[in-house]
Amino acid sequence: MRDLEPIPTDPGDRRLMRAGMLAEALARRGHATTWFTSSFDHYQKRHRTDRDRTITPEPNLTIEVFRGRGYRRNVSLGRIAHNSGFAERWRRFADASAVLPDILVTDIPTTEAADAVVRFAAARGIPTVLSIRDLWPDFFVDYLPAPLRPLASPFVAPLDRQARYAAGHATSLLGISDDYLDWGRAKGGRPANELDRVFPLGYAARQRPDADAIAAFRDKLGLGDKTIIGFVGSWGRTYDLELVRSAAASLAPRGDLAFVIAGDKDTQPALRDALGRLPNVVLAGWLSADEIALLASASAIGLLPYQPNAPQGLPNKVFEYMAYGAYQLATLEGEIVRFYAETGAGQAVGRDLAAAIPAALPLALDPQQRAARIARFERLYSADAVYGEMVDHIERVGGIGRL
Repeated sequence: MRDLEPIPTDPGDRRLMRAGMLAEALARRGHATTWFTSSFDHYQKRHRTDRDRTITPEPNLTIEVFRGRGYRRNVSLGRIAHNSGFAERWRRFADASAVLPDILVTDIPTTEAADAVVRFAAARGIPTVLSIRDLWPDFFVDYLPAPLRPLASPFVAPLDRQARYAAGHATSLLGISDDYLDWGRAKGGRPANELDRVFPLGYAARQRPDADAIAAFRDKLGLGDKTIIGFVGSWGRTYDLELVRSAAASLAPRGDLAFVIAGDKDTQPALRDALGRLPNVVLAGWLSADEIALLASASAIGLLPYQPNAPQGLPNKVFEYMAYGAYQLATLEGEIVRFYAETGAGQAVGRDLAAAIPAALPLALDPQQRAARIARFERLYSADAVYGEMVDHIERVGGIGRL
């Protein structure tokens, strides 16, 4: 049960995320797997279909797509209404189903769906796995301007109750990191138990492009032999692309660096135009999964330029860049600092990207260091490594039987 992620039939060669990779891993292990999602494409803000739809992309995997409301802004009452409607639609579907599942797996986000799944399962003795991959809804208040925070409580309190119930009553609690698992346990008021585990955000890397493909990609963008500083992501409010623009402007006199910035640039036309005026910036637009592999492989440095109040702890982008060896510079604090210290995948550098980028180039351009980053990713964070173990765990929880 996971809404708002890409599904295999989405156009544009989109990469699957946590729910999609897990669903495929379960199906390929031989389990009859149903993934519930909505018609709304969270990333492109469009509807996949105008009605409920059932999709069967491969053996053992069914995707139930419920028509949803959608929304224009990620942090909005419209999104809460969409999430509530999706959870209610799932409840109606589940109540009408003649056959009960052996196990139910759901996520935070979103709290509405997590609460619905865990309540349904608890009433019928079905074991549940709840995966914590966002600290929802705690970050809502932090993300609002200070004058508006007192006004948010009436809207956030019901979401908090949903999160507390789901985290407190799920059979197994999973976190994408130790901090996320601790947050879930605290939210649910539950002691540690052997069914609570940490599974990081795995990533399904495309075949790594060879030197000829990377050279052709460079030629296409007119980059020559310049060192690439790359960014792959949406142009949403949690990213500080103005910080990237400022760093690019400061480093423009060097002449040997090129900032290649991918993503939905037309959502911020003023920033798009300001970046486009810089001689060392290329705006690559929306990229396919294969093109992301090319950019990440060609980049010496991959940027994670988040706003100071961004809710991300260990975002997907960490593993995306790591898969192709790009050295990471992040403006986040907290858990990512420990991750970088343990893995050597990058650095948390604060707000001064213009100074951090030149300082990081020796590590970023060292071929042995790059190979070591890729090897560590394959061993610990590839989709096969992460989701194979996650399927083992779900089989264990499902083997408990009716509770």
